[in-house]
Formats: sequence, structure tokens, C-alpha cells
Amino acid sequence: TLSLMLAAAENNFITITDEESYNEAADFTNTYEININEHGKSSVSKCQAVRLDKSWFITAAHCIEPICDKVCSMQARLVVGPNYEMGITTTHTTATPKVFKNARAKVAQKNAAYDIALLYFPPKDSKFIFKDPSRNMWISEKTFLNRIPNFNVYHRAANGTNIPPILAINSKTHKMLRRSISVVSIWDGKRAVLNTKKPVFYSPKMHYLYTENFGIRQGISGSGVMTNTGELVAIVSAIGSLDKFGPNGKETIPIAFLASFDRYILDFIKEYVGRVEYKMADDTFIRNVPAKYSSLVDGVDRS
Repeated sequence: TLSLMLAAAENNFITITDEESYNEAADFTNTYEININEHGKSSVSKCQAVRLDKSWFITAAHCIEPICDKVCSMQARLVVGPNYEMGITTTHTTATPKVFKNARAKVAQKNAAYDIALLYFPPKDSKFIFKDPSRNMWISEKTFLNRIPNFNVYHRAANGTNIPPILAINSKTHKMLRRSISVVSIWDGKRAVLNTKKPVFYSPKMHYLYTENFGIRQGISGSGVMTNTGELVAIVSAIGSLDKFGPNGKETIPIAFLASFDRYILDFIKEYVGRVEYKMADDTFIRNVPAKYSSLVDGVDRS
């Protein structure tokens, strides 16, 4: 028995420290907080998104559906500190957010397969905003620049640098990832890195990576899942639980579901984003699933 609960998210911008680790908050320069709301409605959807170039961000599709079926406004928070904040804001029409659809993906109530969408911040229709979050008031760009630690923070945020390569998995059989993974979570402006050494599995049926939950919770959908060698391997999608029944009775295992990339998603991204660096997962990245994990893999796929 598998029960899923979809998430929704938050994030900011900090300078890079070690591109080969992705286990500290300062390593995540590519994931941002996004706020989305439909015009005429006060409710705001908070998620996270990964920047793919200056104008395009990738996030979980459920973050923008059905909010952006009509006209919606979006804001990405790029730099946040104790008394300074910079973001990009834009108003989109229904045609601008791109949600991946594929005939092969049977999207049922408990299976949000291919839960991936692209967000476009067109330069001519977008503007930078500057704010003092401690006082909840707008500030000038000059005041903002006087408060940030160094100009590189502003430059990287404005130009969307430090873009991670995408790792795509094209396998017709279950696989286990030969990498550890981590994601960044932002709550009230504070960054925390969630990481795990637990096995990470790939399901060709669901087009998901999944693992025992390592802190993923409602509020961080769209966050980029990074390998310890610096590849963007998935987008945070959902959390759920698997009920297993054995000699000792019922055991409930919390599961994190991560929307992964394959060649279909890569083609979708490359259709809109100019330059995309990617790697196809070979046996240096993935391996066959050991027999001792077969019950977990079978249980998730049956649910």
C-alpha cells in the first residue's frame, strides 16, 4: 500500500564553495524560492525552482497547475540576507509555463509521473526587485549593493551562472544510483541541506527516483536533487509511505519521490532552453538492484 502526499516549496541564493560536494548550504547556487499566484487571488503557492539559464527555471509541474491555467504572476527570490533581498518578478500568460506531457506517462491520482515544468522569465517583461525583508519595505538597487557581502553574489544571481549539468537515466529496468544525493530546503530565509546515504532507486514505470525519506516534506517541491559529484539528477516531487507486512506485523516506510530526467525530458528542455549541458547515466552512475532490495522495489511499483 502506497500513499502519496504532494509537496510545495521555498529557497534563495548563496555563493559556491565546492562544486564536487553538494553537501553544504553554500554549494546550492542554482535553486531558488519561487512564489506563484493567479491574478485576482490572494493565495500564493511557494515552491522551489532550479535555474537552467538566465531566463529559464525548472520546477515541479504540480507547483504551477492549475494556478497558471490562466494568467499568473511569478517571483523568484535570488539573493536573501538579514536586511537585503533581490528577486525577479514577471507576469505570465497561459502559454508561458511549459508543463511536460507525454502519452507514455499515465498520470493517476497517486502517480504524478513526469512532474516537471519549465518557467520562463522573459527579460523584457521581467524586472529586478530589491527589498529589506527585516522591515518588509522596498529599497533601491544602490542600497541593496551597499548591503550585500560582495558584488559576485549579485552578478551570479542576475546572470544565472553556476548551472549544473543534468544527469538523465534511460533504463527499461530498475536501477540503483551509484551516488549519494542531497537537496536544499529554505524555511523563513534559513537554508538547510538534506542528504542521505540510503540507496536511491530508479523506477522505469514511474520515471521516478525514490529512496527512504531523508527529510523531504511538504513545502520544498521543485528543489533540485544534486548528486555528490555535481549533477542535477531529479526534481523534488512528492512524499509518501509504503506499508509492508511481515512476520513482525506492519512496517511503514516513509518514501521520497523525485521526478527524474530521461531522453524525453531532455528533448523537452532543449526545445526551449538554449544550451543544456547533460550526461547520460552509464554504469558509472547506475547499477542493477541487489536482490536484498527487491521487496522494496516491487512494493513501490505495485502501489
